[in-house]
Parts: sequence; structure tokens; C-alpha cells
Amino acid sequence: MGRARGCQSWGRGTGRAIIVSVESLLKVIEKLRLDYEVPFISDRGKVLDHTIVRINERRRGVAISYALLAPSEQDLESLFPREGMDCLAETTRSIIADCAMAPRNTALQMWDYSVTRGPYSLEGRAPVNRQRDTVLIIFAKSPLAYKFNYEMVLWHQCMHAKDRWEHRFPAAHPQVQTGEWLDVLWHLSIDGRLEARNRPHYHREERLEEAAALFGRLGLPAGAADRALAVCRELWGREVTLDSLMETGRSLGLEEAGRRPASKGPAGGDGSR
Repeated sequence: MGRARGCQSWGRGTGRAIIVSVESLLKVIEKLRLDYEVPFISDRGKVLDHTIVRINERRRGVAISYALLAPSEQDLESLFPREGMDCLAETTRSIIADCAMAPRNTALQMWDYSVTRGPYSLEGRAPVNRQRDTVLIIFAKSPLAYKFNYEMVLWHQCMHAKDRWEHRFPAAHPQVQTGEWLDVLWHLSIDGRLEARNRPHYHREERLEEAAALFGRLGLPAGAADRALAVCRELWGREVTLDSLMETGRSLGLEEAGRRPASKGPAGGDGSR
């Protein structure tokens, strides 16, 4: 086995590395193409309107792709044991079915990267293709998964996919940056809906604390921050669309504040939540 080859790009204004592609010498059994409605535009103006996912194996009807720094069979078994991957594949299929999605292709992409080292923006989205027949769940082997367990992360990711699958959000390239404030509002909707269905979810107070911390970093005046938090409470469990959240962000001044350099403070969430 050889060493993985990768290239990096910087999302505009994000200040963090995003892995564009990782090509390893693990055996590739097929290549899965996902086309997107919303492309990613690189700093050099290149339009990326699709991704190619290299599938290394299939488990329980789910295509598995591994993105490893230094791939070898020994490393693969150590990082992602076969029994664990079988369980993860079965759980993924079950959750996707529970979310009323019936994709022709379901894929898991397993990243051997900590969130402190790279592509947590990728991990935070479960992309679907523009034809709505393929769902890709991207996992980073990170402290987040150990803290909250894979099942909870899976439920959250699949709800992101469901909103895209049902056209409430567009099928966007996973490197498209939506803005942290929009993530925060979307998370409130997702976790509230999961709570209403008695499914694993992040707690309401935790999400509100996350929102309050972000509003502080954005420099919202006290009165505006209070109004924004009141709206956040109302968003808990509400079904939303990208358009409705964008309108909410504009009315609260979040969109404008998000364009300004954020004040220094504790780092926000890793985007996967």
C-alpha cells in the first residue's frame, strides 16, 4: 500500500483547510458521481459542480469509501473494524428509511482526520445529488463521534440529507460555505424535529447556548441578540427551508453581521452537528 495523495484548497473567508480530493491506493471497485444544483466556486474561479467518490467496498448494501492518510489493510481494520462498519452500514440504511428517503445509492465516506486537523465543514453536510437518487454521509474520525456516538451524528446528518432530498434545501456541493449563523438556525430545526420523533438529538439548551455564543462573536448588540435568541426558540422543531432561514437571517441582521470579521472568542461548532 502506498501513501494517500491529497490536495487542499481554502474556502473563501473561512480560514480553514478543506480537502478537495483524497486518492489512496486502496482498491477501488467503482466510482460514484454526484452532480449538484449549487456548485462550489474556487478562489481561482473554477466551477466544481460534481464530486467523484471512490468506492472501496460494499457492506450491507451500502457503498463504503475510505479517505485515509496512509492506507493499509492493517490501518483500515484498526481504524474501521469490519464488524463496526457492518453495524454502521445497517444503522445508516435503517435511519435513511426512517427519514422516508429511498435512494438508489447510499454511500458512507470515512475520513481518517480529526476535526482539529481539517475538513469539518465537509463532515457537517450529507450531500445528495441533483437527481435525488444518491445520499452520501461523510464521517470524520473525530472526538465528536466519540462524545455523542455515531448513531446520534448519523441521525443529524440524515436530517440534513432529508431537507435536501425533499427540496427544502438545494443539492449543494459539500464545499459550499453557507455561513455559521445559517448552520445554527438549521440545527435548531433539525434537533427539534428529532426530539419530536423521540430520536437521538442534541439538547435544546445546548443549541441555544451555541447560538448565543455565535451572536456574541458576530458582535450583535444586546437587544438584537435577545431578539435573535427569541427567534431561535421558535425555530426549535419547525420545518424550514433555505429561503425561510435566509429571510430570518436578513431580518435579524445575521447575514450582514456574518460578512464582517468575527470578534475573537471561543471557536464555534465543528459544523458536523
